[in-house]
Amino acid sequence: KGGMDFAGHQKQEQTAFNLRYGGYDFCVLQQAAHPFPGQEALSEGAKGICKLAGEHPPRFALYMTWAEKAHPENQPEMTEAYRRTAQEQNLLLAPVGEVWQALRKEHPDMELYFTDGAHASPAGSLLAASVIFKTLFQKEPSLHREENSPVLRQFSPEIYEAIVGFVQAQKG
Repeated sequence: KGGMDFAGHQKQEQTAFNLRYGGYDFCVLQQAAHPFPGQEALSEGAKGICKLAGEHPPRFALYMTWAEKAHPENQPEMTEAYRRTAQEQNLLLAPVGEVWQALRKEHPDMELYFTDGAHASPAGSLLAASVIFKTLFQKEPSLHREENSPVLRQFSPEIYEAIVGFVQAQKG
């Protein structure tokens, strides 16, 4: 459910049920980001969600979000909190926020933000999906843009290749 933090998800009965009986290989955890609630809320929330999964949990991955467009100075705090939580809890880390900020520096003309300055534009969503794919499957997303994909056809080959190529070049 959009806009809900980890504490809210923990209160939902279907969260535990789905984690225990859904047969998932992976579960991507995204904490509410704007405003970022801080290291303690992120860490405790992730721990609480992971506990709901029972004895045979999926592999959990933290989805590191990005700072608001008007406040890029908030990214280092978010990055540190996500990195620390992933390390302490042995979770995969999809460093979307880090890659997002790096891409913005290299391609300042590429608009990753939706008009609200907080959520992802289609290009930002492609970036996030590419980073998550690379994290979960430990392989590079393909530079081959499927011509029959209505989702990917919205991107020019240049935009698609710039984003996916940038993700491929990132370490980890």
